[in-house]
Amino acid sequence: MKKLVHCERTICLMLIFLTFSFSACLGSNSPTEAFDDQVQAGVAATLTKEAFVRSVDSARQTEAVKNLPTVTLEPSPTPSLTITPSITPTPEPIHVMLPGSPTNRHSFVQDLVTVDLAKDKTALDDNYAWSRFERPYTAEKMEYRDYLDIYRVDLQVTDPWVYFTFVLIGKLPQEGDVRYSIELDVDHEGRGEFLVTVSLPPDSEWTTEGVWVMADEDGDIGGLYPLYMENQEEKPNGYERELFSNGQGEDRDLAWVRRDPDNRNRIQIAIKDSLIGTLGFLWSAWADDGLRDPSLFDINDHYTFEEAGSPNKDNYRYPVKAVALIDSTCRSWFGYIPSGSEPGLCFAEDQLRASPPGYGWCKASATAPDCDGNACLIDCPGSKFCVPCKLP
Repeated sequence: MKKLVHCERTICLMLIFLTFSFSACLGSNSPTEAFDDQVQAGVAATLTKEAFVRSVDSARQTEAVKNLPTVTLEPSPTPSLTITPSITPTPEPIHVMLPGSPTNRHSFVQDLVTVDLAKDKTALDDNYAWSRFERPYTAEKMEYRDYLDIYRVDLQVTDPWVYFTFVLIGKLPQEGDVRYSIELDVDHEGRGEFLVTVSLPPDSEWTTEGVWVMADEDGDIGGLYPLYMENQEEKPNGYERELFSNGQGEDRDLAWVRRDPDNRNRIQIAIKDSLIGTLGFLWSAWADDGLRDPSLFDINDHYTFEEAGSPNKDNYRYPVKAVALIDSTCRSWFGYIPSGSEPGLCFAEDQLRASPPGYGWCKASATAPDCDGNACLIDCPGSKFCVPCKLP
């Protein structure tokens, strides 16, 4: 670098000297003109020097660039956009109709209770062969559960709703996976077509949460003899089709549940009458804290009597085993007068054993609330189809 600067200075001095020498040789007309010519020659020489220096710098920079290492630049990868699909939440059901409040009852079914026998860990009204369960006990240990012991279930029909109110011996639990159900036989042949089942509601507001409506679409419930225990090689699949679940279904207002506002230890179920049609129906009630499986109906076609056990101490199959923590009623009716041959039908003697002292009988009517003006008599007046009434 020092040598290069020295050369540049030497060249400049030589150019200036030659310029002045050349001017002197040529001569001039006057001293002033000669001086001006010298100045211009000096400027030109200076410009020539600057141009030269720039050319040297340019050449030096070019040479330096050539000597630089070659750097290969990899293209920047294009960032890939990963789209995570968002989870579509299940929409809240939009309800059009809300049930009201049942004000009276058009019919009811009464069940023989076990509370008085609980201290002895036994029950008398269990008829496993005909799907009548009186088993509000735990398996093996026979611990009594009063919230499963059905005393009565009331029915009221008020277009377009059908209401069922469970009256239980004990208090409803605050939580748990207890199921209360209504089984519906809409063609009166003893084989259930629909099962409306509910879990414990939180309060006295109507809700569709924890409500299911199941159907036996292939009609296999009960086998050859509905309700009667059969040893079948191919087990029925019970209520296998879900029509309604937690407010979702073709009709989002189809079924509801709540705690009775007048008595929070009672549970109320409301269903649309469109489910049952207009020909009348048979119905029974269930309380279940054991199996809780709609696909196991009829239950006695899935478990032998030995597997199920018995709640009756006088039965050699005692105590209850596979089929425990369950209570059910006989079948009552509404909207028609039964022939008497329907399986599981409630007869006067069923109600007689369940009715408290001071009650008698009046002839049943398909649509009348209670006796509806008919006389309440000590005996059922010439018919098996009577309902209990309070004697005057």
